[in-house]
Amino acid sequence: MKQIDFIQQLHSGTKRDYLARVMEADKAECAEIAKKWGRDYWDGDRKYGYGGYSYDGRWRPIAEKMAAHYGLKAGDRILDIGCGKGFLLYEFTQAMPGVEIAGIDISEYAIENAKEES
Repeated sequence: MKQIDFIQQLHSGTKRDYLARVMEADKAECAEIAKKWGRDYWDGDRKYGYGGYSYDGRWRPIAEKMAAHYGLKAGDRILDIGCGKGFLLYEFTQAMPGVEIAGIDISEYAIENAKEES
């Protein structure tokens, strides 16, 4: 099966200094906290994970490209395994009203704090 990369465009535009980020904190301690997948990972200090990430709509173009590629339309069902806080699922509902969405994630915190339809 051919690999399809919908994500690369999001990561190629970052201005973060990855090397500095890796060197500035005790990675073992950070990993121990991050792998609990709780508030610290999603909305805590950046060294533990996403770090208070405020959603800015960046997943909309990805949802639109995936919908076009797979021919998705209203009434279709989408399951996101590892959905985190549901940003991509949210964008599917905005790009294609009428799709049915469901998500599953290891993090109860992420599910409880997932982005909901407006």
